[in-house]
Amino acid sequence: MQDPPSGYQSLAWAGLIANILAIPLGIAVILLDPDLKVANLVVISSAVLPTIVVGLVACIALLRWRRWGQILAIVALSMSLATSLSYGIVRLALVASGRPVLALVLPLLWVTNVALLVYWCRPVHRHYLG
Repeated sequence: MQDPPSGYQSLAWAGLIANILAIPLGIAVILLDPDLKVANLVVISSAVLPTIVVGLVACIALLRWRRWGQILAIVALSMSLATSLSYGIVRLALVASGRPVLALVLPLLWVTNVALLVYWCRPVHRHYLG
């Protein structure tokens, strides 16, 4: 058997840990953030939570060397990018508190998300898992 692609296992583990930590973070945002309380509840329960679940299943599948884990990782990252872009732009426009920090963090999140999408879309993973 050939060696896994560079960064495969470390990114799968990092994704698993990030998805596990995202659950309490989402609950904290719902409970503690006074701005856009209803919007936070709706976005987290309807978009972020399904993204986390798909991401968890994808990371577990990747760590168990399942080919379909790559597809789920791409789906989860796409869902994350779509949610963070739309919610981030609306939050930047409507909420003044924390705007400078959010204006720095969101583009970093988006660039990281796109970089991870590019990484998991590489054909070397299909060849390795196939």
